[in-house]
Amino acid sequence: MSFNWSTIILTQLLVWSIILFERKQLKHIAKRDKITFATVLSLATLFSFFNLFHIPGPLTVLRALFGPLSRLL
Repeated sequence: MSFNWSTIILTQLLVWSIILFERKQLKHIAKRDKITFATVLSLATLFSFFNLFHIPGPLTVLRALFGPLSRLL
């Protein structure tokens, strides 16, 4: 599995710049909002490691599960 390093580095730079620019406002918000903010940024960082264009989507999974049933009906 080869990584697209430019996408990973660009995502990391964007995440860190968002954290730096929002640092002052993060001090005054609720804990739940801080957790949501961290979760969204963590998911963006995690997804930057995958080539999402080649990962099968939910329709592929549904066709694999229910495809044999359509022949029976």
